[in-house]
Amino acid sequence: MHNYTMTFKYDGEFDLPDEPEVRDRELPAMVLEKLEKHQFELVDFNLTENYDREHAKVYISDPYIHRSVLEIRLDLSMTDLKSRKSIYARCLDALQDDELNLERAFENDDKEKGMLQSIIVFEMRNNHNVEHNA
Repeated sequence: MHNYTMTFKYDGEFDLPDEPEVRDRELPAMVLEKLEKHQFELVDFNLTENYDREHAKVYISDPYIHRSVLEIRLDLSMTDLKSRKSIYARCLDALQDDELNLERAFENDDKEKGMLQSIIVFEMRNNHNVEHNA
């Protein structure tokens, strides 16, 4: 298995809690709810070792203006990589099964466009060594 970074976008209202402690506690459930309803759209995936961590900013500066960008860094098997649907399902399972840790979440206040845009990043937990054969 190799570690991949999946990039999702969401264009609806999605405000992050202001207080860091509240954000860390509530944000995983907020993201999970949107993923379960397929409101986040998988737009890209790359081997993490080849991924530029500044790439998410491309999506918020995109002319189409995405409100939220979600990155999930996760080991994927060959089975997981068979389709976008299976990649999405693996990311959803990982969040449901508490395999992911919220690494960072912040809002970009775009004064020019008059909107807050969120970047949210989840990574695999270091101590989570689950063999996944989905």
